[in-house]
Amino acid sequence: MLTDNPIDFIKNLKSEHRAIISTIDDIDSQIIGHNNLHNSIDKLNRITEILFAHLEKEDKILYPALTRNPQTRKIAKKYSYDMERLSSITIDFFKRYCINKEGLKIFIEDFTNGYSLFKGLLLVRIKREELELYPAYILLESGVLHSEVLEYVKKEEIKKVNKEKERKILIYGQNEPCLKALELALEICGFKVSSTNSLDQISSMTQETKQDLILLDISTPNKEISNLITHLKDEIKDSPQLIGYSTNSDIPTEEKIEEALDAFIPQAQINLEALSEKISKVLLQN
Repeated sequence: MLTDNPIDFIKNLKSEHRAIISTIDDIDSQIIGHNNLHNSIDKLNRITEILFAHLEKEDKILYPALTRNPQTRKIAKKYSYDMERLSSITIDFFKRYCINKEGLKIFIEDFTNGYSLFKGLLLVRIKREELELYPAYILLESGVLHSEVLEYVKKEEIKKVNKEKERKILIYGQNEPCLKALELALEICGFKVSSTNSLDQISSMTQETKQDLILLDISTPNKEISNLITHLKDEIKDSPQLIGYSTNSDIPTEEKIEEALDAFIPQAQINLEALSEKISKVLLQN
C-alpha cells in the first residue's frame, strides 16, 4: 500500500501532478479554435479523472493524518478548505464546457477565459502543495516532526512564496467566476483577500479595514470607476495602491483611467501566478 511508505505515497501524488501538468501543456500547445475545441475538452475530461482520484487519496489519507496532529492541524484545515473552493470552481467550469459537449454552443473566448482561470488556480495549488503540504506530511509520518522542523518549514515557505504575507487586498470584479478565482488564487499565494462586485462598497470597505492594495476590474470602464479612483487617490488618507485589470482582450480601456492607476494588467486570468508576482512588486514599491 502507498501509505506504508510516506515518501512513496507523496511520489505517487506528485506523479499525478505531473500527469495533470503534461495534459495542460498538450492543451496549451494547440491553438484553441472550433476545429480542435472538442479535443481540448477530451483532454480536460482526462484531467478531471486524474484530479478527482487524486483528491480522494488526499481526503482519505493526507488530510486525516495532518488533522490528527495538533502541530499540522491548522495547515490541513486551510488546504482542505481552499480545495473545497477550488473544487467548486472546477465543477462549475466542467459542467459548463465539458458535459454534453455535442449539444453545447461554446464561444471560444468564453472557453479560453474559463480554462485560463481553472489552469491558473490548479498550477498555483500544485506548487503550494509540493512546497508546504507534502513536506509536512512526510515529516509527520516519518516520526521526525517537531516544533523546530515545523518552524523551519514555515520560515522557508514564507521566504519562497511571499514576503508580503499579511498584506491586505480588496478585489472588485464585474465577472463573478473570475472574481472568485482571483480571490482564491491570491489567498493561496498568501495574501489576506476580500472581494466585492459592488462599486458602492469599495470606499467603505477600504476605510473600515485598511487595505494595502485594491484590484479593480476595468474591463468595462465608466464614469463611476473613474470617480472612484479619483476619490480613493485624493480623499482617503494613505490611500492603497491601485491596480486595474481586465478580463477581455478586445475591450479597450480608457487612457485616463489607466494613467490614474499604479499598474494595469490585461487579461489577469491568463496567468494567475504572474498576477501575484505583479502585485508583490507593486506592494514592495510602496
